[in-house]
Amino acid sequence: MNTMTEYLQSQSACQSSNHFILQDIAQLKEEMIHQISKHPFLTQCRSGEVSLDRLNTFLVQQGKYSRHFTRYICQLMVNLESNEDVLSIFDNLFEELGFGEVKEPPHSQIYRSMLQGFGLDLDMHPTLPSTQRLIDTMMNFCKQPKGVYGLAALCLGAEAIVPQLYSDIVTGFVEQGIPPQQLNFFTLHIECDDGHADTMLAILSRLIIAKPALFEVVRHAAFLTIQARIEFLDDM
Repeated sequence: MNTMTEYLQSQSACQSSNHFILQDIAQLKEEMIHQISKHPFLTQCRSGEVSLDRLNTFLVQQGKYSRHFTRYICQLMVNLESNEDVLSIFDNLFEELGFGEVKEPPHSQIYRSMLQGFGLDLDMHPTLPSTQRLIDTMMNFCKQPKGVYGLAALCLGAEAIVPQLYSDIVTGFVEQGIPPQQLNFFTLHIECDDGHADTMLAILSRLIIAKPALFEVVRHAAFLTIQARIEFLDDM
């Protein structure tokens, strides 16, 4: 067998291996979305069975989790090894702060305004234990060295599920007579968070292709983050 043939066979085997890795990652993402979508709180949102009081509880507790979002991203960026990856994630942060291509208020301000429309103030409500566990889970993963745990938690355990999660929440509110225009934080993120997830997924995919053993690390972090989110939803 000549050198060129060996090289071509090696390249073919590598491409095949990479293809299966990308398939595994895509399947893992779909698993996380499915785990969330079948939760009783969200199935009841889709069927219009969730009361406005329960939806307001979600608004408050999700707000308590979300107001740490820039800290999650900053902790993740500190631990990424590649400057190019830091810049890619920084684009997400830039958009979160309202400095994206479309100029808009910081997302934290949009959420606060949405809460005010429902007469809600985060500081007037206690943080539920399950909410604090979700916050701690995300923060602890984002603090881990090399960024793999943080990427898995933020991408597969958060950003990737946002379109499904927020679409169901919007449906729940609409079924209770609330117009979508009053839920602009959610509708904005249904549209933009797929891009955020894709950015992180591309970084994760490259890291796993370079070191396939990392896939189990990613799976572990994703499942633990989703489990914390499920326990969060259990209290709604």
